[in-house]
Amino acid sequence: MSYLVANMQKLKADNLVGLGNHDQRRTQHHKNTDIDVDRSGLNYDLVAGRTNHFKTDIEAYINEHKTSQRAVRKDAVLVNEWIISSDSNFFADLTAADTRKYFETAKNYFAEKFGEENIRYAIVHLDESTPHMHMGIVPFDDEHKLSAKRVFNRTALRDIQDQLPTYLQQHGFNIQRGVQESERKSLTVPEYKAMREDLKKATLQKQEIQAELEDARKRLAELKPCDQQEIESKPTFLSKDKVVVRKSDLHDLESRAAVSDIYNQQQNRLKLDNQSLNYQLLEVKDNNYDLSKKNEKLQKLVDTLQGIVRSVDRFLQRKLGVGLPNEWLERAGLKELSKKAPQRPQERSEGQHDELWSKPLNLVYGFNLTADEYWSCLMAVSQR
Repeated sequence: MSYLVANMQKLKADNLVGLGNHDQRRTQHHKNTDIDVDRSGLNYDLVAGRTNHFKTDIEAYINEHKTSQRAVRKDAVLVNEWIISSDSNFFADLTAADTRKYFETAKNYFAEKFGEENIRYAIVHLDESTPHMHMGIVPFDDEHKLSAKRVFNRTALRDIQDQLPTYLQQHGFNIQRGVQESERKSLTVPEYKAMREDLKKATLQKQEIQAELEDARKRLAELKPCDQQEIESKPTFLSKDKVVVRKSDLHDLESRAAVSDIYNQQQNRLKLDNQSLNYQLLEVKDNNYDLSKKNEKLQKLVDTLQGIVRSVDRFLQRKLGVGLPNEWLERAGLKELSKKAPQRPQERSEGQHDELWSKPLNLVYGFNLTADEYWSCLMAVSQR
């Protein structure tokens, strides 16, 4: 039986731009080498039409439905994104329709507990090695107050891990809860991917052994049952422990013994390989959990760096009347990607822009730096 994968990450306003570009495949260039852009057309959103641009549309939904008159804090969690999946063997046994039903069933569980309309996107990715769903839920409580801490508290998270596998089983899916407690070893992303490759190779070896075992079964079945009385034997005069049999009977006995040995050896080997694969699978599941925790820490670092970029942009607008170029803001995940980005209100003509960016700024401890030089220094420091 396969294990359920259900991991959550918290997303703030600044996270939504970059994540939206990734989830909605708005770019053809991905750092994730598992993405096959030729298959990206197979992806679909189970709640299509609710969110076209992650940041703007989700913020609009929150402002429209929240009961509080206060403005949403800039550092508030706007979306709790759940990644729902399982292992590749689980999906190998499902048709395309069954795969869609699996994700729809999981979505329905969250809709019943946290509100259908609060699910702002449920994007299924079929262009990677294992199908999975990115589902974004706005954490509104019963009073329509935005609070990720109350909605997805520790009790709620434990209940999801306990209840969701049972809910899926009740709808016909052969899946079980992941491992609750185990000794985990932290892995880097390359190490995790290497482990996945090793697991794929081990699975192929298992399939080869199964094929050999099936061949031995067929050969064993082709041998006709042999009654011990049909084998004629005569005692020898030289030894009481030896008998004389026909060559054809001896050949038949040797063939049976050889096939039986092959069958037993392959069966024992298959049992050991099954145990090894199960252990490796558990390790992959555990390390997937560790990587999701590391992702949360990295996301916090991204938040900090985006805050620095935003502060620099505002400072330059205030002092020079021109902000950072749109291309830089897009790269920093602070602006939606578009084929032709609209000009910012603060921008001046191209000649004035270049002139301003080439002027020296007395910003850093009395040193005269141009804006381009200042930005380069800032990026170099932030990357350390």
